Amino acid sequence: MKLLHLFPTLELPISLQEVTVSGLSSDSRYAKQGDLFFALQGANGHGLDYMDGLRKTGIAAIFYEGEPGKVPSDIPAFKVADIHALMKEAAVMFYQAALKKTNIIGITGTEGKTSVAMFTAVALQKLGRAVGMIGTNGIGPLDNLKENTHTTPDFLVLYRSIDEIVAVFETAESVDIVLEVTSHALDQGRVAGLSFAVSTFLNLARDHLDYHETVANYRAAKERLFNEYASTTSVLNIDDVVGYDLFKALQAKGERTLYPFGEQACEHENDLRISEIDLHAQGLRFTLTHQGRSYAIESPLYGHFNAHNLVAMVGNLLALGIEMPRIIDLLPEITLVKGRMEAIFLDNGAVAVIDYAHKPNALLQVLKALKKHIPNGDLYCIFGCGGDRDRGKRPLMAEIAEAHADHVIVTNDNPRTENDLAISDEIFTGFKAPEKVQRILDRKLAIEHAVSVAKAGDIILIAGKGHEDYQIIGHTKHHFSDAEIVAAFITQDR
Repeated sequence: MKLLHLFPTLELPISLQEVTVSGLSSDSRYAKQGDLFFALQGANGHGLDYMDGLRKTGIAAIFYEGEPGKVPSDIPAFKVADIHALMKEAAVMFYQAALKKTNIIGITGTEGKTSVAMFTAVALQKLGRAVGMIGTNGIGPLDNLKENTHTTPDFLVLYRSIDEIVAVFETAESVDIVLEVTSHALDQGRVAGLSFAVSTFLNLARDHLDYHETVANYRAAKERLFNEYASTTSVLNIDDVVGYDLFKALQAKGERTLYPFGEQACEHENDLRISEIDLHAQGLRFTLTHQGRSYAIESPLYGHFNAHNLVAMVGNLLALGIEMPRIIDLLPEITLVKGRMEAIFLDNGAVAVIDYAHKPNALLQVLKALKKHIPNGDLYCIFGCGGDRDRGKRPLMAEIAEAHADHVIVTNDNPRTENDLAISDEIFTGFKAPEKVQRILDRKLAIEHAVSVAKAGDIILIAGKGHEDYQIIGHTKHHFSDAEIVAAFITQDR
């Protein structure tokens, strides 16, 4: 597309008007040949600082802001006043053909985004629909997810990713895009310009206060998905206070279809009521009531919260026009998500469960859920806290682990640039009986110790990293997988 057509109201120099661009980028790491590159002023530098790499990439033109110093003379460049507004305008225009083919399902919440996103995407695929995913588990068609550096990618990476997913399904009339939407993304405008077929709210608990500073700011960021973005339908967990408030506010406006869900009674025509949740050795069962009809649900998933996650998925599918009988038939086929309550059965009858829980409420919910599955066994909890992140949660997680686990081992998570011993010291301030807690900072040794001492009927929760296959120490990512450590120890022990 020529820049003249991409920006019809912008007074471009003649040297730029006829330049043809084949993509848009603002991060030199993701720039491609033929791109229009938006050079932004960052906290630690300017986009034009990376010109050597951009030249090799073969970008077609540059829009830049501020006073970067040296502006390249060998690539057409143009200084603009409101570069972020132009980026949004360009993205919506350039990728409009792809956007018109998409049904974007935006999912936000402190806990459960990845599980609900994966459940939804898998169900849509089983129904024979063209589906892509953008979130913690990767970017792309469900069968070919590529690594993702941010749960919700930066603005132009997100738009390009949507375009690339749609291109894979070139013969499909429409493509479902299941998108995890984080509070950071909403606060930073990474989803600006998108319209959502479905916007889904799961819950809100303390998190990311290193960024948002207060829970009120965090809540406001989450609510932006429902207050500032176009959406034809919203699926809302009304068992959560914020979810209930959103439901009442959106109901009063009367501008969209709503699917409230939860255990709380709700007088609404689309209410998805959860009741009679039963946790047992093979998974969970519960009753789902919708529009006067009740359904007995059996699932191989573990944990009380997974009843809510499954019903959030049900709401998403109903919002896309899929009939309830087809959805009910699918539910038993929705199984574990990697790193989310992922069970590894040990030879001696104990079970290691790997879960991403790295926040106080998530840890609480996982521990409570697992305890109900082992009335006669012991529950081990291995956890740590990430460095350079919210320090206030450290003693809170200690309190929760001590209250709900029989044996607690504090270890490293991703210490990053913080001293790991100092992190663990802050965790230990939350224990009432610290002398009963083990501190094994080497995560591999901590896991191996728990696996070696657990007996038949016990569960070992290895919390915090879930699907991650790395550990960040300093500024370096080292290969590390909780699941691989458990599997290797089992093999070695045979």
